[in-house]
Amino acid sequence: MSVPDFQTIMLPFLQNLNDGNKQPLNQVMENLSNHFKLTPEDLALQVPSGKMGLFKNRVSWTKSYLKNAGLVHYPERGVYQITALGLDFLKTNPKKLRMQELLQFPMYKEWRFNFNSNIYSQEADNESNKIEEEELTPQERLTKTIDVIHQQLASDILDTLKENTFQYFEKFVVQLLQSMGYGGFRKNSGIVTGATGDNGIDGVILQDVLGLESVGIQAKRYTTNNAGSGDIRNFIGSLAVKGFNKGVFLTTSSFSPEAIKTASESKQHKIILIDGKKLANLAIEFNVGVQIEQVIQLKRIDMDFFDDTL
Repeated sequence: MSVPDFQTIMLPFLQNLNDGNKQPLNQVMENLSNHFKLTPEDLALQVPSGKMGLFKNRVSWTKSYLKNAGLVHYPERGVYQITALGLDFLKTNPKKLRMQELLQFPMYKEWRFNFNSNIYSQEADNESNKIEEEELTPQERLTKTIDVIHQQLASDILDTLKENTFQYFEKFVVQLLQSMGYGGFRKNSGIVTGATGDNGIDGVILQDVLGLESVGIQAKRYTTNNAGSGDIRNFIGSLAVKGFNKGVFLTTSSFSPEAIKTASESKQHKIILIDGKKLANLAIEFNVGVQIEQVIQLKRIDMDFFDDTL
């Protein structure tokens, strides 16, 4: 058979993990290719950019959707395992599993709206989405598709940051701020200073050669908890001790309402908060931890050319 679309792969992917054991990617790929009876010619097909196999690309999208629905998780990098929720779902003997069926899982709905809530106007109404899609121009559909890809990319960035060490996260945020133009006067204007449990300054951006204007950085690699008002108060205290009047607090999670209020009410220090959603989107915008996979050129007719007399 031809290479199945990523939604068709969803249920076999989940069923392949129904023994509860961990499976590396190469084993998942082999089991699924056998399930779909793919030929060597099928497996040799590439995505349009030619940088990845078509089947591997679709399996990758499948596992991302299943993960975001809470049906599978990654106990280790490149290793997949079904969750208790996934096992419970298989006990219902489902006949199909596509994006429409994923809507029953709260994690999926939350993820789908988390980064770009304006992408889907009527989440639960599949027919309305089809009508909306038909009303879009080709350029609008392309923009919408790019938004969806960026949404998934942002989610992958946060997952990777959460899997790495806090030291890695501190280096990442310093590099991100530099890529955004802070301390752009020299390469070594960003300094990582953090230590385990110091509740202090994890990094510093020197805004000028003499260091007269510096920005203190706090980086919290939270996997579940939100950053609270206590975290902000500790950060403000550390800024005061170091003599900084500006600070950026970045986290892979989000900020509680009390934390946002504490930062906004700070009179002596200018505090900027960057949550996981904004952090991932900034990384995409300023090309930190991402690479360009494919460039698509959109061309239009040059009426000036045709207006000229040849």
